[in-house]
Amino acid sequence: MKNLRSLLTLVLLVAAVPAFAQFESARIATGNPMPQYPGALTLAGITRGSAVVALSIDAEGKVQDSLVLAYTQPQFARAVSEVVNRWAFIPARLDGAAVPVQTELRFDFTLEGAVITANITNHFLFDGFEHAGDNAVTYQPGRADQLDSSPVKLSGSAPKYPANAAKEGVRGKVHVRFYIDENGDVRMPAIESAGEHPYLAEQAVTAIRQWKFAPPTSKGRPVLVAAAQEFDFGGDR
Repeated sequence: MKNLRSLLTLVLLVAAVPAFAQFESARIATGNPMPQYPGALTLAGITRGSAVVALSIDAEGKVQDSLVLAYTQPQFARAVSEVVNRWAFIPARLDGAAVPVQTELRFDFTLEGAVITANITNHFLFDGFEHAGDNAVTYQPGRADQLDSSPVKLSGSAPKYPANAAKEGVRGKVHVRFYIDENGDVRMPAIESAGEHPYLAEQAVTAIRQWKFAPPTSKGRPVLVAAAQEFDFGGDR
């Protein structure tokens, strides 16, 4: 399919990237199958649509996790999920060493097939979607003002911060973006800024992966939400 050669740009590294490091983005390997247009939608007279998926890609270029973020019809989301979990990537590299990355891809569907039209660099905005006709979004992360209440953490500890880290000058703030899914599980945690200390970033992401929340709800129904958390390592308490 056309556009399969589109480059996959870095959204967020699991470990922060020093400003002087040489980074090579992950790329979609050739030969990966593209999603097929759902036949049931054709029969229903729906001729186009979109789906957005977040991918976590390991240092071997394998998809370790995927999360559907938005779609115009659930059939498009299923079509994307059926193939991207089996995709292969040419790994991203940092100073020559393969590293894990996360990214978000938007697939646009027409009767001719699916194409990748965008690498989304903002986890929280989906302004690129049209909200009319076949392209009206029917699923996307809930906004803060739509939630019945703020997310409630049920379990999980703060990141580890050894006493000798402060003595050695390893300190600073770490901003983590992540999703809370309909089950209250943390999905796709990643560092917001490449300038944050690699050790502190790793500790923050490791901790947040273990957090558990009450399922977020909007009008009583569980929803996917985008969230963020800041940790201040060695700052004033």
